[in-house]
Amino acid sequence: MTAAGLEGIEDIDWASLGHAYGAAEDVPRTLADAVGEDDELAGEATEYLFGSIFHQGTLYSATPWAVPFIARLAAHPGTRRREMLVSLLGAIAAARDAVPQVLADVGAALARETGLLLPLLDDPDTGIRHHATYVLGHLPRDRAAEAVPALRARRRRERSPRVLAGLLAAAGRLDPPGSAAWLADEVAGRSPAVRAGALWAIAANGLPWSDAASDAVVQCWMRGEPLKGWVWADDPFGDITARIDGASFSALARTLFDQGTADSARTAIDAAYHRCVRSRPARAESAALLAAGVRHPDIGVRVTAATAIRDVSEAAAASVESLAQQVADPPPAAFEDVDSLEARVFGAALETLIALGDPRWRTPFMTALIAGGITADALNLLIDTGVTADPELLAAVRRRLAALPPEGPEESGGHAAHLGRMRWHNEVNGLTRLLHRWGADAAGAVPELVALVPSDRWWTVRALAAIGPAASAAVPVLTLVRDDPEAPCERRLDCARALAAITGDAGQLSACIAEAVAGGEPLPAARTAVEHELPLDDLLPALRDVAATPGGDDPSAVRRRIEAARLLLRAGETAAPLRAAADALDSGRYTADAAELAGLIGPAAADLVPRLRNLLAGRRDRAAAALAIRRVTGEAAPLVEAVRSRLAYPGAGPWLVEPLRELGADAAPLLPELRELAHGDAAIPGVGVYGRQVRQDEEERRRLLAALAELAA
Repeated sequence: MTAAGLEGIEDIDWASLGHAYGAAEDVPRTLADAVGEDDELAGEATEYLFGSIFHQGTLYSATPWAVPFIARLAAHPGTRRREMLVSLLGAIAAARDAVPQVLADVGAALARETGLLLPLLDDPDTGIRHHATYVLGHLPRDRAAEAVPALRARRRRERSPRVLAGLLAAAGRLDPPGSAAWLADEVAGRSPAVRAGALWAIAANGLPWSDAASDAVVQCWMRGEPLKGWVWADDPFGDITARIDGASFSALARTLFDQGTADSARTAIDAAYHRCVRSRPARAESAALLAAGVRHPDIGVRVTAATAIRDVSEAAAASVESLAQQVADPPPAAFEDVDSLEARVFGAALETLIALGDPRWRTPFMTALIAGGITADALNLLIDTGVTADPELLAAVRRRLAALPPEGPEESGGHAAHLGRMRWHNEVNGLTRLLHRWGADAAGAVPELVALVPSDRWWTVRALAAIGPAASAAVPVLTLVRDDPEAPCERRLDCARALAAITGDAGQLSACIAEAVAGGEPLPAARTAVEHELPLDDLLPALRDVAATPGGDDPSAVRRRIEAARLLLRAGETAAPLRAAADALDSGRYTADAAELAGLIGPAAADLVPRLRNLLAGRRDRAAAALAIRRVTGEAAPLVEAVRSRLAYPGAGPWLVEPLRELGADAAPLLPELRELAHGDAAIPGVGVYGRQVRQDEEERRRLLAALAELAA
């Protein structure tokens, strides 16, 4: 079917269309390879296809032109790898990240292929039918009159519970009011998966919710997840229970936790945590359930609960006694394998006690540290919470450093060696960063640090610098590295900085900076000079050369040029920075950095404003361009709109402080939204990674409150 399915594909001017990697002239060949006979080539082509016309959920101008060919290939029984093609169509149909015209064109292209796609509901392959429900459910809603009757008809013949759930989800999305009665009837059925699919469709489409629906949720999930591997939702239980108010959810989740399987208990705990991520009041409401989770007999449930409690301070306070018991008598597996479930419970409990300031973390921490059972997260938490050095703690750190090999496994030793080297690096990095934080109080660890100087390129040398004169025993090895012509320039400069801090002789640092410039490395030399408040005069000619050298299409050259321009700007020069910013904006490389440079130049960058305005249409660089326009022209409107857009996605964050300071009183139009983010029940959207989202929301809220107070002042 390959030839017939791709008929007419060469008639399209693909070179004039684009995808994630540039011009789309490779689409015809990629599609042909994806359904060809060579399995290895097909795998590579499939990966490329997903990454190009559907790149991490983003659609491009080539995407709607590819849709008819993908649909034609997917619809023919003789095509290889049809399930992959139907899956790709579903991903494209559901995507919403594209310019409006591309979204409209994709919808129209899919609508035109409805006649080809509907028969997929009767395909003998269950996987194809499953993905077909997702494609059809994401057709434009004006196709509901054609698609919903086909979904209903298939309901009478379908035997796969997962596909049946997909039929209901598709009908609910295409025609919510018209499908409401059907979905309500299905909730009263017998199959947990089908009932769960109906519940999800009701919740996802805002249809009326009843007490009977809440009861059905408990029944469907009492024996575990009924919709495993369902294409419509990664977390159907969480999506459904988002419709349920706090008190009702707490009762439902507690019933699942107390009466269901371990899988059900995990689901309840996980859903409670996700509510905490989204809602500030949910954190107090869920504290009792999360606290109960760390006492559950199933280790998997305890892992889920301990991970959540580490993030939710209200639950941590309610769990402190259980957590202390968990770390006081851990099983041997907690130290033998840092990836084991036992180690994860121990680590989360320990970190929570550290964060709470409960001293019962100390003895288990030191025992685990010496045994090699402490994660980098726990070490970083000691730094973040300001735990100070004392003889016992320092002795434990020294013992662990002494037990580590001076170098990690060789990179050439395969995956296991790579993993071992990464763990070695993470542990050394955490321990030496902690010693750096302790500064002169870590002087006793100088012998262990000296042993690491030749191999560790991160915090070891910086820790010695922070210790200062008490680290005099490190002078010989630091001098050896500083004077090694084969050592990387930045490493030699690090050692020179440490020597200056230990000996008080800044002349050695100045000499090393001069050597770096002579060796063709003016940027790290200049960074070091700025850090130590040394004059840049002797470095300016070399910096001018870097800033004036066209970067072309080489991203690293463009980045170096912008950095040199920023350093020249510190010295009061504007001509080279203006040219570097203009060229970077024209090249499309490091445009946010170029915009920032233009803003730092200020009104003298007025000629760059048209280029900066061109960036306002794109989401990626809009905020940087708007901030630069404000600094160059004083204009507030673009920055207000850019901040408003970014508040919606990805949400408030450290980036917000600078624009608000720049706007000052002109930020008034944003104040209602900012106050709602700071004082409302909903968490700030888009912040943090799993296991840290609640803490991140609280940190961003504190930062936002401080920014609002600054604006008010």
